[in-house]
Amino acid sequence: MSCRSPSLSEMPLGSVLGRRPTSHRNICTKVLLAEGRETPFTEHCRNYENTYKTLQTDVQNLKDQVQELHRDLTKHHSIINTDKMGEILDRSLHIDSQIAAQYSTVETVRVMFEEIWDETFQRVTNEQEIYEQLHDLMQLKQENFYLTTITRQISPYILSIAKVKERLEPFQEPKEHHDDRTETMLKIYE
Repeated sequence: MSCRSPSLSEMPLGSVLGRRPTSHRNICTKVLLAEGRETPFTEHCRNYENTYKTLQTDVQNLKDQVQELHRDLTKHHSIINTDKMGEILDRSLHIDSQIAAQYSTVETVRVMFEEIWDETFQRVTNEQEIYEQLHDLMQLKQENFYLTTITRQISPYILSIAKVKERLEPFQEPKEHHDDRTETMLKIYE
């Protein structure tokens, strides 16, 4: 009688969380690191990638060893060395604690990066709001256009009134002597 359990090769590593690390994420990380700019985020990515690759290799090695044990047990009906099984289990528990520690680190760093991202997003949003210079210039241009139009419309009337005033000046009584300030004020008033 052989026992039938799912083979580890049939169970993808990412099946526990429902997804595998995507190649897109790996490519984006490589591009980010290749840019060469040193930021806290790129440093985190570099450290994470190194740790992740090490953990991934360790898990793959364990997977290979467990597959071998599973094959020996189910196909060859061999007696399994309990010491070897204990070593694999100990190594598996050790890797599990390393993964948990890395997970905790990533969670902690994520909170820090989310604060930085929020601040950066808010700064960019503020800069975009401030950078309404084109709109402001267009608004000034529109106001200037209205002023130019109004000036052109009233210009003939002003010229006509000026000509009439010029013709009437010889018939007006002589002006009293005013100081320059009074004259200036009258001109401003007119």
